[in-house]
Amino acid sequence: MDFQIALLLAQDGITNGAIYALLALALVLVFAVTRVIFIPQGEFV
Repeated sequence: MDFQIALLLAQDGITNGAIYALLALALVLVFAVTRVIFIPQGEFV
């Protein structure tokens, strides 16, 4: 594996992690405000 492939894999991992973190943050914020678990949130992603 050369350096370019490693950089692409690292960028992909950071991007996926950021998406999951934003999804979790949105779920927590909606639950904290409304006290209702917003089930169809996964369909929006």
